[in-house]
Amino acid sequence: MRWLKSIFHRFRSLFRKSAVERELDQELRFHLERQIAEHIVAGMSHEDARRAALLEFGGVEQFKEECREARGVNRLESLLADLRYGLRSLRKSPGFTSISVLTLALGIGANTAIFSMVNALLLHPYNFRNLDSLVRVWEDRGIDEGFDARYLAPADAEDLRAEQQVFEKLTTYRMQSFSMGAGPDIQPVLGCGVSADFFDVLGVRPAAGRLFIASEEQPGLDQAAIVSYGLWQRRFGGDPQLLNKTISLNSRVYTIVGIMPKDFDYPVPVELWVPLALTPLEKNDRTQLSLNALARLRPGVTVGQARAAMANFSRRLERDYSKTNSGRLTTLLQLRKELYMFTLPLFLLLQVAAAFVLLLACANLANLVFARMIGRQREIALRAALGASRVRLGQLFLSETLLFSFLAGVVAIAASFGSVRALRVSIPAGWTKWVPGWDGIQVDGNVLTFTVLVTIGVGVFLGLATMLHTSGVEPNKTLKETGPGTVTPAKRRVRSALVVAQVMIALVLLVCAALTIQGFSRLASVYQGFEPASVLRVEISLPEKSYADNVKINNFYQQLLRGTTSLSGVQRAALVTNPPASNVDNETNYFTIEGQPALKSSELPSADLQIASSHYFDTLKIPLVAGRLFSDADGADAARVGVISRGMASRFWPKGNALGHRIKLGPPDSTEPWLTVVGIVGDVRQNWWNPVTRPVIYKPFAQAPQRSMTMVVRTASDPKGYVSAVRDIARRADPGIALRAINTLEEEIADSIAIVRIMGILMGIFGVVALALSSIGVYGVLSESVAQRTHEIGIRLALGANPRDLMKLILGQALKLTGIGLVIALPISFAISRAMASLIFGVVSVDFAILAGFTVLLLVVALAAGYFPARRAVRVDPMVSLRYE
Repeated sequence: MRWLKSIFHRFRSLFRKSAVERELDQELRFHLERQIAEHIVAGMSHEDARRAALLEFGGVEQFKEECREARGVNRLESLLADLRYGLRSLRKSPGFTSISVLTLALGIGANTAIFSMVNALLLHPYNFRNLDSLVRVWEDRGIDEGFDARYLAPADAEDLRAEQQVFEKLTTYRMQSFSMGAGPDIQPVLGCGVSADFFDVLGVRPAAGRLFIASEEQPGLDQAAIVSYGLWQRRFGGDPQLLNKTISLNSRVYTIVGIMPKDFDYPVPVELWVPLALTPLEKNDRTQLSLNALARLRPGVTVGQARAAMANFSRRLERDYSKTNSGRLTTLLQLRKELYMFTLPLFLLLQVAAAFVLLLACANLANLVFARMIGRQREIALRAALGASRVRLGQLFLSETLLFSFLAGVVAIAASFGSVRALRVSIPAGWTKWVPGWDGIQVDGNVLTFTVLVTIGVGVFLGLATMLHTSGVEPNKTLKETGPGTVTPAKRRVRSALVVAQVMIALVLLVCAALTIQGFSRLASVYQGFEPASVLRVEISLPEKSYADNVKINNFYQQLLRGTTSLSGVQRAALVTNPPASNVDNETNYFTIEGQPALKSSELPSADLQIASSHYFDTLKIPLVAGRLFSDADGADAARVGVISRGMASRFWPKGNALGHRIKLGPPDSTEPWLTVVGIVGDVRQNWWNPVTRPVIYKPFAQAPQRSMTMVVRTASDPKGYVSAVRDIARRADPGIALRAINTLEEEIADSIAIVRIMGILMGIFGVVALALSSIGVYGVLSESVAQRTHEIGIRLALGANPRDLMKLILGQALKLTGIGLVIALPISFAISRAMASLIFGVVSVDFAILAGFTVLLLVVALAAGYFPARRAVRVDPMVSLRYE
């Protein structure tokens, strides 16, 4: 309890100072009077006794100071005094205070806004218990199949559940599309079939109702459903009596048994969950990689250890089931990092850019503070002469810099609420619904902690820099001077170095911003060849139980296409499995070229696979390079044919014509039929992260019908005017089918590349801020230099110096500082451009014209910033400047 008592006494000494001082006076007076009484008893007179007591007692005021030191509040009192002095000082200089606070608030606010995105999207994308122990598990076939192809064979998943040394639990799930309701009230819903322990693995409970039970994983007993909070509110009006009511899903009746919490949406953007009921045949299947898997690691098991265990598991499966599992590797990744391949490069780049803006703001503010310290040299010298130690002066400077950094932090936090909200709503819902954590972008405790730490760090950095900058003040010399203060060559070099640093950072940020904006413009132009404003896209998913054979699938889609093309104003209508800019990777397959030497499975080439109907290429205006396109003659009973992309033809038939050659999906012993290449079409960039020359194999829809397809319709007028007519045609073909994701291709493309657009805008803002701050830095240093050299300039003019030569001298200094910064920054900018090009492949590329352009721009800005101080220098009156103090 002694420490509590000590704290109590210290707080009392700090906040009840007058009472404590009175008690100290009374105690000292008591001891002094007792000493005097003892001397009087010894025979001294009152005056002699008092004098002897004071000599024995020592200096009263000195003793009081020792008592205050013993209480341990002197440092706090001096700190409070420094803070009060700092507030008065800032209040006396409103211009300096405003500029300082706004400059720092700009840098801190930029970092706060970007960190709110990093915190939500990279660090905490899901609100699950012990998130770092959750991992995605899948089987890798040795080819880049994209993020959307992380699947596991059902039988392999059952074997994996037995790996008790690695996983607490492993659950499986599969995305499903549902048509909910009946008749004109039917609506599309994206759902998910999940194992009964799916929610237990994630560690979530329903807001109402119950979760699935194991018996509901059996076919025929699986007609239970759990709905999301959003679907409950939107579709059912938040009905509190919804539990145990029934709904129609794909013409089957399901009972609603649970409602999930508001913040649960895994896997995004699912709104409905049903039991994953696999047949015995499906459970024993090792051929098809058809399930997603999610597991929770056992306590103490690291991701590295789990990966090693998965490698052993893969070798065991390959040994026991060589026909199906040869060449497969079971791997895993932390759930938190599943989207890092898309989000990490973008937001890491933005966070680094925001940090550069903060560094630029600090360099700019340091120059302002150093300039202000020139006028305070006499004050500093006087304090030092009166006994202030270097530590005591440092505390004064730290108090001042922490004050305006604190004010800047308050302004930044206040502004960040609005800026973060603007960032969150700036991306279309069509993109954000696929990104976990986007709705969690907010100024929460983590973001506030980050902002406070940055604010304190900036204040301490500026305070220490000020201490170093003023450490060389000589009291004797400074107090003898009559001018406002002088700057030593060493300090002038420090300020010049800060300007050089600002120019460096400005060039780097400007180049990064320009490359990002250029990348966005290039992406936007890539898809313009489709004339997307005239194309309507509609997604259709047929239920498996109703459409179990290819004849039914083909009949439905042929009826839909015929009805759509018969509409007035419709020029073309076609089907494709995955249209461009869908934000979904294509299915990837190994393939074999007839006549080439047999290869190992790990050496087989791979290509994207697309199923397309006749007229697809005409509908999207994809050019025919050679051969022919699909026609109605390429039916189910016709010879198997295929069309390939130009990139595939150039890569695998570099010296000859690919037409007439035969390929088939899978290894040489695959049962897939041989396809004769009958046409070569132009390359299509599937998504912004995909390379444009990715090999693609197109198969005719009639020869490979799929239940889930996208219809693209080219119209002569506004495509949205045809939505109701297309719905009516689909309803006539099958009243139980709901069309979903109805949109124009132009809007889909805009949604797809929206994140790159926002990134370009933010980088552009950072670049403009960098340009402004660097020009202010050049101007500030040159203005101070002219002010310091007023006397010298007057002498030069009095001795006949040409004003033009003086202007050249000042402008030369501006060009010198800028030139040094540019020489250092150019190789750095080139290296960062290369790094950006590799991280954001296909979006950003190195551009020497941009490097040269911004180099010239910064030189021009430096000349403009130096012009005004130079003009002031040549207008100096020699008679006035020679009397200048």
